[in-house]
Amino acid sequence: MEFGEIFRGLLGLCVFIGLAWLFSEKRKEVSIKLILGGLAAQIIIAVLLTQVPAVIAGLKGVTKAVDGLQKSAEAGAVFVFGYLGGGPQPFAEGTLEGSTFIFALQVLPAVLLVSALAAVLWHWGVLRWIVRGAAWLFGRAFGVSGPVGVSTSACIFLGMIEAPLLVRPMLPKLSRGEFFIIMVDGLSVIGGSTMILIGVMLAHKYPDLFSHLLSATLISTPMAITMARIMIPTPAVASSEKISLESEYKSTLDAMTQGTINAITIAAYVVGLLIVFVGTMSLIDMLLGLLPHSGDPLSLSKIFGFILAPFAWLMGVTAGDFQTVGGLLGTKVAANEVVAYTQLAGLPDGTLSEKSELISKYALGSFGNFGSVAILIGTLSAMAPEKSDDIVSLGFKALFAAFLTCCMTGTIVGLLSSFS
Repeated sequence: MEFGEIFRGLLGLCVFIGLAWLFSEKRKEVSIKLILGGLAAQIIIAVLLTQVPAVIAGLKGVTKAVDGLQKSAEAGAVFVFGYLGGGPQPFAEGTLEGSTFIFALQVLPAVLLVSALAAVLWHWGVLRWIVRGAAWLFGRAFGVSGPVGVSTSACIFLGMIEAPLLVRPMLPKLSRGEFFIIMVDGLSVIGGSTMILIGVMLAHKYPDLFSHLLSATLISTPMAITMARIMIPTPAVASSEKISLESEYKSTLDAMTQGTINAITIAAYVVGLLIVFVGTMSLIDMLLGLLPHSGDPLSLSKIFGFILAPFAWLMGVTAGDFQTVGGLLGTKVAANEVVAYTQLAGLPDGTLSEKSELISKYALGSFGNFGSVAILIGTLSAMAPEKSDDIVSLGFKALFAAFLTCCMTGTIVGLLSSFS
């Protein structure tokens, strides 16, 4: 057990909460009870998901189910694209240079299948029942209103854009603080389809990554609500308002069709952003390489690593890994989580300690980046144009709160690993 890392992690929890309080709009109204309650909920969920054998076995079962979905999606991809979709190669792989793995044709089909199945489960009422139950729990535990409870619980399964759509008619009635909770939560978690995407894409390096992504989202949710209410204090409510969650689909076949069509848009969005962000980062690295230097040239990762290394230090990352983990955090914020996880998986074996790698898996698990802020502002403003001024003004504040939330999640998981 490394006591220095444990001390830094405990200090980090205090600093991250302190930063949220420092940027609070009403510091005198921040409740100690609120902070302790949110922290306790986050720790309890983290213990259950990472330390209880039965729960860990259950998560592994979910991971196997995801593997099954991937194989099913691969069957469809192979039928359409042949060997490009993952089927038998018409040549010996050793005879050609490079990889036969094609991201767009071997990973994205799983997103299509998951989206279609999610639409079917929503139409059948399974997901609606789960969301209602989670919304009721959030209302009782955190004192959030019905619309906020539905949106934050649905984010776990649907994502930061789809979740608020469930309560679109009620959005204009929400307060500025309630909008902030929705925004912070949306930027602090990863939706189901993206979990599948990253889990499948990096399964060769991290077979259990999907279970970590799911755990990260569940652990971050209570702290996202807490961070939002620290930075913009909102009174707890005892809402008895029942939210009507209905299926907009006419039949099971219609649900499967519409789910697939919607996923095509998501897939195109992912491909386009990956091309642009990876290409842009490469271009910036080339330009930075033209600057005078001794040794390795300057790069975005180095800049991010230098700026965010203090946060890695506070999270209890192993000595020597601060800049590398800081660089990954910076990539997540500047580009997106897919690029950041790809960089993590691309690190040579032994670059990070086991603990630093574990902390990174959890700290990177969110939609919290500049692009997502723009998307969130645009879509929420379209849903509730009366609140557009508030939504725009809260954008980057929500990103900062989400960043602190993910740092808390990574820190807590790192501390638990130190004691286990």
